[in-house]
Amino acid sequence: MNIVLGMITKKLDNSNALLQFVENAEKYGHKLQKAIVTCSNGVDISAVNAIREKISLDIIDLNNPDYLIKEFRRYGVSEKHTQTLLELPLNAESTPVPYGYNRNMVVLQAILSGADILIFVDSDVAPYVLNKSLELEEVDFFGRHLHHLSGETLITTSEYSGYNILPAANFDGMWELLIGLQKEGMSAFWATNSEHHCLTVHEPLEPSETTKVLGGNAGFKLEAFQKIPPFFSSYYTTPEETFLCRGEDTILGPSFKRNQITCIDIQTKIFHDTYRNYPQVPNLQEDTAVQERFYYACTGWVGRNPFYNYIMHKDLTATQELQHFNLQIGSKALAEYTNNYKFLTLPEKLEISWASLPRYVAEYEQLLEAWENFKLKCF
Repeated sequence: MNIVLGMITKKLDNSNALLQFVENAEKYGHKLQKAIVTCSNGVDISAVNAIREKISLDIIDLNNPDYLIKEFRRYGVSEKHTQTLLELPLNAESTPVPYGYNRNMVVLQAILSGADILIFVDSDVAPYVLNKSLELEEVDFFGRHLHHLSGETLITTSEYSGYNILPAANFDGMWELLIGLQKEGMSAFWATNSEHHCLTVHEPLEPSETTKVLGGNAGFKLEAFQKIPPFFSSYYTTPEETFLCRGEDTILGPSFKRNQITCIDIQTKIFHDTYRNYPQVPNLQEDTAVQERFYYACTGWVGRNPFYNYIMHKDLTATQELQHFNLQIGSKALAEYTNNYKFLTLPEKLEISWASLPRYVAEYEQLLEAWENFKLKCF
């Protein structure tokens, strides 16, 4: 069985976690066919050489994916669909690359490489769990995914240990902010943050079925992509900046039931250094770096939500009104709490994202059409 490790990153350098995962696979006796990495901002040759001493490495330059273009032509994928799948939605040198496009490039390369299983990790996670003693404990990361992928299960995933993207906070308006961001499911967790400071630890729970995939800790039998849609996320633009929508993995979940797909949460919360300074407790009120990280998480959520509600067949008008009303209250409270008035712009960004929904839908439909052509020719 050919197993591929996949990662998306801006630049492949020595701070990247890829080599840790390669060494983890080696330590626990798992043979990886190769690693596939997408980059938009180049590579550090010393990091590349260190990885290639251990494993075959395919690097996809998102600014120039020549190999994939040649392979698509060789298999007979139409020029129209090749352009949809491989052409950058934005200029990667000056703007960020949508997450969905990034992940799909890894999936496409894995399929063309003859892989059977693709296991995704992100550049800021590690093959360890943060246990109840607050110690980092190495785990057989690949073994836990492969154990379930050896049967009928087509997709495996799990969450993260470490500090949550919601940093500890205490201000009136937190509930309204969560409604505006469509993160209501985190309300109990955030409300009790004085107890845990939004730190999640790994607990030995039994694996269970789920429809929530986290792209930085996920395994796929590639045959799953015969049944499920590709990853998808878009972007929206304000006069000052282009923002990426989050949730490229979230949109997969609704397709599981209708396609009789089983996805298992393997209950292995690998460590995520969310703010890249663990074990320091993120200080939202005073640390501008924490504020910046959280700000871009918020802009990503308001980007995701219109399309996610569309595919979930929600009442779009009522949802938009509810989120806008609450985000006005919550963003004002957050801006006052942090003394950072960038947060006041979130309601405006939400409206821009909602106005972009017709484009999101058109992009998604074009992607699905191109994916069908790719499957017909290459799978």
